[in-house]
Amino acid sequence: MKRFHLPCLVLAILSLGALPRPLVTAQTAPEPKTSIEWFQRARDKMNLRLPGCTPFHMKVTFHALPGVELLDRGKKSDIVTGDGVYEETWVDPNHWRRHVALAAYDAVEVESDNGRKMQANSDYEPSRVLMLINALVYPIPRNFASREFRGEGASGWTVDHLSKGDVSLVRISASFGRDSVHANDVFYFLPNGLLELSNVFGLTTSWERNVLFAGRVVPQHLSIKADDRELLTADVTIEAADKTDPASFDLPGSPADPGMTLRPLLPFEVKTDINFAPPLRKEGFETPGEEGPRPFSGISISSVFDRRGRFREVEMLVAADKDDAKQIMQFMRENRNPPPKIDGSPCELGVIWGWT
Repeated sequence: MKRFHLPCLVLAILSLGALPRPLVTAQTAPEPKTSIEWFQRARDKMNLRLPGCTPFHMKVTFHALPGVELLDRGKKSDIVTGDGVYEETWVDPNHWRRHVALAAYDAVEVESDNGRKMQANSDYEPSRVLMLINALVYPIPRNFASREFRGEGASGWTVDHLSKGDVSLVRISASFGRDSVHANDVFYFLPNGLLELSNVFGLTTSWERNVLFAGRVVPQHLSIKADDRELLTADVTIEAADKTDPASFDLPGSPADPGMTLRPLLPFEVKTDINFAPPLRKEGFETPGEEGPRPFSGISISSVFDRRGRFREVEMLVAADKDDAKQIMQFMRENRNPPPKIDGSPCELGVIWGWT
């Protein structure tokens, strides 16, 4: 019987003693008892953008790397790579500016009394930009910390305490899959609630070298991997935004369409007719000597579902069988669907498929 575990989970446990020692903050409340309480506490510790938070200017230099696309010979890579810069100036929830540049992509989004506006040289936001902003702004996925979108009983999260030497971690994990194929979503926290590492459908994110800024925790380094392959690294600096130019929080023109935003959107936030599971998931493969189709298993694929209903930057995160993964990825690249919408406006989604 074969069990398929997404990478880095066992490795993270075995290397506990080698983890860098992050910022230690005082334990001011009883330890959470449930998974959603752990998620909510970590989210609150890292959330710089709540009413009453200190205005800040953040600058991030990052490097976007290729992924595994399993392309036929002669096919050009679809993944946008290279060195990039992200800058954010935040005053309050309705008064901020974000700018990101990666390769040829350049976009600015602002919000002020004149509304939310955006200028970009493309209506397509590269996958590595989505990954970066997700890690910076939403280290805890929004549906994981919400009883509305992911009820604790339905999610099946478990809380485990791990230790090695003088290092302790708390692991929050959920298992899913069939008897022969098994996978986990997992988050590792320090006992004081700081988030160290997550692995969701094979996409591993680590937050390192934490510092305190106005009572909130800010990682100075981010790393995003699939298996042992780095997809993105980033270095973060932050300072108080004592002086801001009001003109920098406005752009020419009308407010942006609801679906045009740098904010990574999740499937549960949008209206779309796509079934977020291609028909291949049900059909499987017709294999000689077997009755009926053989289902896919042990595969995780990342992609961007764009404003025209196409899957772009399709890449394999992990796969028990690369031939299976390649067939799914080819299907996704060739498939077309109605574009996703938010408030009737076409938008873009970052999507990770998992077949277990």
